[in-house]
Amino acid sequence: MENMQLALSLLLAGFLIVFTVLVTLIIIILIYGKIIQKAQKTVAVRREKKAIIRVEELQSQSPASDVPAGGKVFGDDPEQIPGEIIAVIAAAVDALYGEKPHRIRSVTRERKGRSSWGSAGVFQNTRPF
Repeated sequence: MENMQLALSLLLAGFLIVFTVLVTLIIIILIYGKIIQKAQKTVAVRREKKAIIRVEELQSQSPASDVPAGGKVFGDDPEQIPGEIIAVIAAAVDALYGEKPHRIRSVTRERKGRSSWGSAGVFQNTRPF
C-alpha cells in the first residue's frame, strides 16, 4: 500500500512539474512575441515616416534634377513618366533597402510583352476546368 501511495504521489508531482513548466514556457513565448511585434511595428512606422518624407522631397524637386548627366529618362517622349510615379518608386526602393545607401539612376517603361511561350503558359494555367 505504501508503494502505491509513493507511486501515486510521484506521478502527481511529475504531472504538476511538467504542466507548470509548459505553462511557464507558453507565457515566456507569448511575452517574447509581444516584444517582437512591438519592435517590428516601431521599425515599420519609422520606415513609413522616412518614406513619406522622401516622397515629399522628391515631389518638391523637379523631375529633371534626378536625371544623371547624359541619361535620358524623361526626354521628349509623349508617354513621360509623371513625377508622382517616380516618387512612389523612390519610396518603394527606400523602404526596401532601408538604411543602406541607394540611388535611383533612371526610370524607364518596359515595353516588352509576353513571349509566345509565356502567353501559352498563362493561357494553359488560367483555362477554366
